[in-house]
Amino acid sequence: MYFLNGDRIYIKPETGCASIENQLLSCIQQLHQINSGKRIFKLNFFADTPSEKAYNNLRVKLEKMVSEKFETPVICALIAQPPLTCRILVEAFYFDPELWNQEFIGSEHGSAMLFRRESAKVLIGNAQSDSSSGCRENYCKVFNSFENLLSRAGLTFRSVVRQWNYIENITGFDGEKQRYQEFNNVRAGFYADHFQQTGFPAATGIGMNRGGIILEFVAVDAPLAVSLPLNNPEQTAAHGYSEKVLVGKQAEMKATPKFERARYLEMFGKKQVFISGTASIRGEKTVGIDNPAKQTEITIQNMQKLYSQKVLSALPGHSHQPKYGHARVYVKNRKDFAAIKKTFKSYYGNLPVVYIIADICRENLLVEIEGKVILR
Repeated sequence: MYFLNGDRIYIKPETGCASIENQLLSCIQQLHQINSGKRIFKLNFFADTPSEKAYNNLRVKLEKMVSEKFETPVICALIAQPPLTCRILVEAFYFDPELWNQEFIGSEHGSAMLFRRESAKVLIGNAQSDSSSGCRENYCKVFNSFENLLSRAGLTFRSVVRQWNYIENITGFDGEKQRYQEFNNVRAGFYADHFQQTGFPAATGIGMNRGGIILEFVAVDAPLAVSLPLNNPEQTAAHGYSEKVLVGKQAEMKATPKFERARYLEMFGKKQVFISGTASIRGEKTVGIDNPAKQTEITIQNMQKLYSQKVLSALPGHSHQPKYGHARVYVKNRKDFAAIKKTFKSYYGNLPVVYIIADICRENLLVEIEGKVILR
């Protein structure tokens, strides 16, 4: 993580035609090459798993391989989203142990790493639940675990600045309840009034093929840190959506998605903007229906608004020079990959980027992009 004087990198297998087990081994073997002096504390594995059995087997295998490779605890998550250029992709997070003290926190359904420096605390981790047949039960379990991890670190939801919500069958239904809308209802209940004064976290809500639900999060409690929500004037804030874009019966209570379009964080001289999962929405309406290139273009323009000079000039301090750090691009349909990639490259050239197949929270959205912006 950048603000831990580290970063994140993506590792691809060195051979593309091997079995997923051999591709996993190739990725694990490359981990020792990561920046000397830094320490890995978290690994996300994005993988193509054709069945629930294959998913569970791979999760056990990768956790065993990671525990054998590292002397200190490493948080792992297996996210059932197939990469577009290989069968498995590893996202590795590392920090500088010379500047930050590290403490592992575990719970029944999740784990996190607590970092301390002077009076600052940063908690990074994830929670998962796929043990219930009903989606609402899974969502409640995962938020309970999330809240427990925060509590054990002396934090509350109010400290959360970035969140990723990986939801199995995100646009599907559990009976008459749409899974994403039900997730929003549960999230709103747990959030309650925690963010009333500070604005919500930056967040991504995205589909995955199996695994129930995984919540990944970054929480910060530092007296001298600055954390502010950022908005795109051309998009309605997600938490301000009207009833007509929420899925469900008219008479039902439906919570809006509780997240900000982006969030600025400044701590120990490090300044960055977390860009939430962003899509081709203007106001609250989808733009470019059935046109993946157009949707990618609108999505990128929406992101660029969030680190425009107009937005950055309102931040504390002197002038800020933004540099887009990395991107993760979620592609709904494999057939659209070429058009989406071509459009992305026309804006960002050879910026580090990974492409993942994942369902998106609206049926008519074809692409979603997230990332970070470093400010100098």
